[in-house]
Amino acid sequence: MSEKKQLSFYPGCSSQSGASSSNYLNSINTMCDELDINLNPIPDWNCCSASIGYAQGGQLPRIALSARNIALSEKHNPGQEIVATCAACWLATREASERISHSEKIKQGTDLALKEAGLVLKNDTKIRHMVEVLVEDIGFDAIKAKVKKPLEGIKIAGYVGC
Repeated sequence: MSEKKQLSFYPGCSSQSGASSSNYLNSINTMCDELDINLNPIPDWNCCSASIGYAQGGQLPRIALSARNIALSEKHNPGQEIVATCAACWLATREASERISHSEKIKQGTDLALKEAGLVLKNDTKIRHMVEVLVEDIGFDAIKAKVKKPLEGIKIAGYVGC
């Protein structure tokens, strides 16, 4: 028996019970159990802030919210890659990490905001979408071997996130 893959899990707002993709979260959890993936939720995570940009909330608040999730992951799930299942959450978190890495001004503002919350951001954690993990780490053959009920003939609709 192989050891379970450990990932720091950012579920996102729509995955909460009763939210728009709560059934998606049930599917993800079942799939991960079958594929020996252990999702370790980021404690006290917050909204990724993807929608703040539409409300003209400003760059720093948007980036600081996602950076908070990264810092919490680094603190509570050290050494684990962050994985998101929502495309908007994945993109907002990855963008925040990249912007902080490429701008000293953004890094300083983010560090100050996180300091107020008692957090420190190392920003050395890889951020991935669940599909990347499935394709790159698990592989199509391993996934196919675990299929119990093929979905032949069923129409599928994708979920694009918040």
